[in-house]
Amino acid sequence: MALEGVLLTIRLLGGVSIALADQPVTNLPTRKAEALLIYLACQQRPFPREFLAELLWDDRSQEQALANLRSILSSLRRTFKPYLTITRQSVAFNHESEYWLDVAEFEKQLEIGNWKLAGSNLQSPITNLQQTAALYRGHFLEGFYLRDSRGFEEWALLERERLDRTAVSLLWQLVIKHSDNGEYAPALQYTEQLLHLDNLSERAHRQKMLLLARTGQHNAALQHYDACCRLLADELGVEPTPETDTLLAQIRAARETTPPPLPPPPPHFVGRETEQAHLLTLLRNPACRLITLLGPGGIGKTRLAVETVRQIAAHQPGQFLHGIWFVPLAEINDVRLLAPTLADSLSLTLAGKDDPAEQLLDFLRNQELLLVLDNFEQLAAGADLLAQLLAKASRVKLLVTSQEPLHLQEEWLVDVDGLTVDESANTASSPATDLFLQISKRLNAAFKPTAVDMTAVTQICRLLEGLPLGIELAAAWIRQFSPPQIAAEIAQGLDFLATHMRNVPERHRSLRAIFDYSWQQLQPETQAVFVQLAVFHGEFSLEAATAVITETAVLPHLQTLSEKALLRHTADHYDLHPMLRRYAAEKLAATPEIEEAARQRHAVHYLEFLAAHSGDETEHRQAVQAKLANIRAGWLWTAVQHDYATLLNSSVSLHNFYSINSKFREGIDAFQDALAQLHDTADNPLFAQARGDMLGRKARMHIHIGQLEAATCDLDEAGSLLRQIDDPQRLSIILGYAAINAYYAGDFERVATLTQESLQLAEIAGDQDGIAFAYNMLGSSAKAQGHYADAIRHFEQARVVYHRVDDELGEAMVLNNLGNAAQAMGDFATAQAHYLDCSRLFKAHNHMYGAATTLANAGRLARKQGDLAQAQALLTESLTLKREMADERGTAVALVGLGDVFLSAGDNLAAQSHLHEALTLAHKSGDVKLVLEVLGAFSVLAQQQQRLTLAALLLAFVEEHKATPQEVRERIMEMRASVGGTAVAKAQKQIEQHSLNSIIKMVLAEW
Repeated sequence: MALEGVLLTIRLLGGVSIALADQPVTNLPTRKAEALLIYLACQQRPFPREFLAELLWDDRSQEQALANLRSILSSLRRTFKPYLTITRQSVAFNHESEYWLDVAEFEKQLEIGNWKLAGSNLQSPITNLQQTAALYRGHFLEGFYLRDSRGFEEWALLERERLDRTAVSLLWQLVIKHSDNGEYAPALQYTEQLLHLDNLSERAHRQKMLLLARTGQHNAALQHYDACCRLLADELGVEPTPETDTLLAQIRAARETTPPPLPPPPPHFVGRETEQAHLLTLLRNPACRLITLLGPGGIGKTRLAVETVRQIAAHQPGQFLHGIWFVPLAEINDVRLLAPTLADSLSLTLAGKDDPAEQLLDFLRNQELLLVLDNFEQLAAGADLLAQLLAKASRVKLLVTSQEPLHLQEEWLVDVDGLTVDESANTASSPATDLFLQISKRLNAAFKPTAVDMTAVTQICRLLEGLPLGIELAAAWIRQFSPPQIAAEIAQGLDFLATHMRNVPERHRSLRAIFDYSWQQLQPETQAVFVQLAVFHGEFSLEAATAVITETAVLPHLQTLSEKALLRHTADHYDLHPMLRRYAAEKLAATPEIEEAARQRHAVHYLEFLAAHSGDETEHRQAVQAKLANIRAGWLWTAVQHDYATLLNSSVSLHNFYSINSKFREGIDAFQDALAQLHDTADNPLFAQARGDMLGRKARMHIHIGQLEAATCDLDEAGSLLRQIDDPQRLSIILGYAAINAYYAGDFERVATLTQESLQLAEIAGDQDGIAFAYNMLGSSAKAQGHYADAIRHFEQARVVYHRVDDELGEAMVLNNLGNAAQAMGDFATAQAHYLDCSRLFKAHNHMYGAATTLANAGRLARKQGDLAQAQALLTESLTLKREMADERGTAVALVGLGDVFLSAGDNLAAQSHLHEALTLAHKSGDVKLVLEVLGAFSVLAQQQQRLTLAALLLAFVEEHKATPQEVRERIMEMRASVGGTAVAKAQKQIEQHSLNSIIKMVLAEW
């Protein structure tokens, strides 16, 4: 029976399936008969019978193998006669017959698609790649083996590897294409296919983790990491590469990251489809890292940026692993505030003396996110920071709106023009006229435009060059005027500008015309309200407006301004568009007496708000942060006016805000800006008080971040000013700050001198807090020098004063210090009792800083008592709290404590890691005595590692340094015997060649 015309289907990818006329072939006599058909179908030439016999029966004699082949061919001839060409000498597959082979079709599709393995085929249509990949259901001959036919198995293995390599390359192209397009579900599907072909590909495992995270399946991504680790360990005996571990950390961070909500949808957004599509394409392009939306004020840059990123957030939220962060910059005019503002927007706490920009860059280094920086034009110098960000944070993208280019080589400029106005017919619909009509119908439901109206609307939009802000302002008059009337007024204004204001840029003439037109239509009272709004920075409340503006019944005027689109109104706040604020400021500057009065009322209102929210409660800090731009403006205005009394009252609250929030650099800048405005003679007591007080508070912030030299300069000037007037309390505070500075520098004699004078002045002023502080400082200085009895006496004096004035937190800190003194003396029971007492007080007041400090000291005590497990637990808890508070010095204290625990346990590797970080942070904080303590611990580590020469050098250096605390000195002296007297004596002759900085540098390099 002839089988001509019956289609033969052979599938070899992902298993073996042979069918004739859609019916599976199941009557082949042996598996080798099936193998022979497969082999011949995959070849393009005939084969001698001897070759095929050897291929399938290499363990038999040639005679037996040929006999077996004849038997199989007889069976195959009956079923597949049209598809085989069999002669007495050779056998071949008839490739002219009607058949379909998936392997052949796979390679044919690759050839048709002009697909190259080199990976340069990104122009191939994605649909062709998808269809081709669909053919590759799995490995070639998956599950099909002939274990006693080595020739066939070797051929099958080579074919499987060749085809798998091709398929893997193809699948990677699809994964990349879909991922770049934000199509994460199909990309994940193709990644699963990749892992089926090569389950040991760590790159594919990483891709699956990443795609799971991009689709919001963070826990599944973390679980897949664990599965990958087990597979690599079981199959290869290796651990994941650092690249995989880095991705793990990024996914964990993404799971914990929740960007704040994006701004609400623009109230009127029409057109811009082409611009949006272009922006979305650029944001998906890996080569495009910085996009600047360029155009004049009011052109709609912010609306375009917001609506575009809202689309990404809604439809492709995983495009940026760590989210989209919108940062409004319209009210930031000082480039020094750029890095802190970005840090605040990212919920990053800045601390220490490191430059805020460096801390920001370190934070962003491994982040994958989109930063939308709105209104960047007034921060042109900040482009340098953006350049550094692009260089150091390779996964961060920037979308910037600006009226000027940033002039960075990475910049992709996108010009934002006015909305399209159809030029072909006056009545034609266009984005510009659609915007006008949307606003008009919202404000006047009865408005039904006639053909004459539409002609006028088109004229308005042309006159305004499609400027959205101008169209919005023009449409706001629809309740009072018809479109032809509005068009006539605008045209008249434009003609005037064209004649008399040639210095105004062409694009801004229409905007100023509509501003002037809107201004002229306001009642004088409303005009007065509008111009005074220029003193606000960013959002303001009705309460604030009422306090600042002189006109009575402010609310109706604000409503009028909102209706006319001159003021933006949200649920509980108002805001001016930056262009309108500049326009209002010009009008306000024309009446200096009104401007001065408005700015004075503005300063009073916000500085009173600051005073009312000066506590350290979270809600108070958040409230101040929300109004900080206005508070700083009021603070600076007060300094300009030389209002010393107000400066004195507000400096305490402002200093507390910056200190509690660890915004030390930002606080230093704020105080420096105000101090720069103070110019008077020292014989003015109020001037001396204000400047001395502010210099002292600025110095205290310098001390917090280890800038001891800057603090010394400020404190010297402050002391000089305050000594010329009768203000013992403030001078006492300044001397106390100077004592802290000297204490960290290890100059204990100066500490005692300054503190004694501070104590005398506090007693004269009757300042109980100052008296207690001085006694506490004297105790700390005595303890550091090993005068433990004096230390305890001073601490007890401080404790009595704090108890008398019912200051439980002050008493708790003194109890902590008493515990430290008892611990240094070896009185562990007393030390533990003091720590328990102070811990109880700290917990009662929820004072986490004090609690963390006590935990570290209790951990050190546990180590000395030999309870290493308890010591590690206490110090680890302290470390966690100190890190959360961004207290670098406190973090270093906990780290050196843990380093000592690991040294006692013999875990030198863990000790080295903790001590290295401790030394870095202690050096940054400027605490010399803490640095020397860490170096003492390193000398122990060197001794345990048998690096006796290095141990002796560190031992000798720490022992000879005048700032070394006695407790550390005693520990060093105990080590002398184990290191060797000769080595120490030799090292003592070398230490003059080293400075503290050179020793620190050497230790960090050695470990």
